[in-house]
Amino acid sequence: MLFYLTILGFLITFLIVLNLRTSNKANLYLFFFLFINNIYSLSHYAALNSGNKYFVAVMLVNFTPFYLLLGPFFYFYVRGLVYDDHKLYKKDIIHFIPAILILINISPYLFFSVDQKLMYAAGVIKNPANIFNYKFLFLSPTISFISRPIFAISYVILSASLIYKKGLNENYKNMQPKLIYRWLISLIAMALLLYFTFLLFSMIGYYTRNIQETQLRSEYILYGTGLGLLLLNFSLLFFPNILYGLPQLDFAMLKQKKPIIEIDTSIKKEVKSFEISDDKLSLLSAKIDAYLLSLPYININFTLSVMSADTDIPAHHLSYYLNEHLKINFNTWKNDLRINHVIDLINSGSYETLTLDALSKQSGFGSRSSFINAFKIKTGQTPSEYLQNL
Repeated sequence: MLFYLTILGFLITFLIVLNLRTSNKANLYLFFFLFINNIYSLSHYAALNSGNKYFVAVMLVNFTPFYLLLGPFFYFYVRGLVYDDHKLYKKDIIHFIPAILILINISPYLFFSVDQKLMYAAGVIKNPANIFNYKFLFLSPTISFISRPIFAISYVILSASLIYKKGLNENYKNMQPKLIYRWLISLIAMALLLYFTFLLFSMIGYYTRNIQETQLRSEYILYGTGLGLLLLNFSLLFFPNILYGLPQLDFAMLKQKKPIIEIDTSIKKEVKSFEISDDKLSLLSAKIDAYLLSLPYININFTLSVMSADTDIPAHHLSYYLNEHLKINFNTWKNDLRINHVIDLINSGSYETLTLDALSKQSGFGSRSSFINAFKIKTGQTPSEYLQNL
């Protein structure tokens, strides 16, 4: 069961990667957090259930430095979402020091021969308590094993305090903060459930040094651990809109060097607030309208990334605006603009000197079929039928 749950977790986690182009870049930290979490789960399946010494030799020690990155990546994700800033800073190097120390600690194992690693794996399969008997450079396996959930719990609590200090719950009545607040509280609750129960299981395992007795004493604790892993792996299915991130439109637009429109000083005072106010929406709409005056969409290579680069508005802000407020996806919105341009050309008499193919290419369409389909969706008629009805 643990194996299949972990594999499904890997598949769902990679959905984040597929959405990274148009989503908040802070989701990259969420991906690493969930990915490492599933590697962590897979390593325990290898040691306790697989019975395969090759699998154990690969999974049990080699990935241990990554487990100390679970907490930092969780914190970076929450911080990136709350402050709408996914960047790492020089001072963040401190969060990677424990993982570096563990890498140094296990370095002798990394240079073991295959036979030595298989011998160690065979001993763990025979009795999982042998995990605690191996000698590393300066930290014992016991300290390393039990410190992992403690380290992760500390970062989850740190992330919770960050949300509290930022006062995200104060704007709970607004749509987007409500979504973000619920998501982060759910994420913190799921992580605490997983790591607290796993910490209890680890402590019982160290005390008994017997896997059968540990599992017997920890039956209900393991249910909690499994539930925490299940909820974390499938949480995005219940919060799909979270991939748009938290738009803080005034802040993003004030960072550009040459703003297209003048920003009212009263709006500037609301920079980095969590509500999506009418003023912010008007500001974003005006900025996009000004950008569209240059007809960027008639370029065949016009994409959301291009628009983001041209306007200095983050792509996930644009996605959020189109999907949540205009109720339209980017491709449909782009094609509608192109069809409107074609219709303007037709109404100006250009169809008398240009073929429909030429009109479609001048409007940014790459193929005749995509032009006809988009035209019919927009007007309910094919281009030929539209011309006949003029």
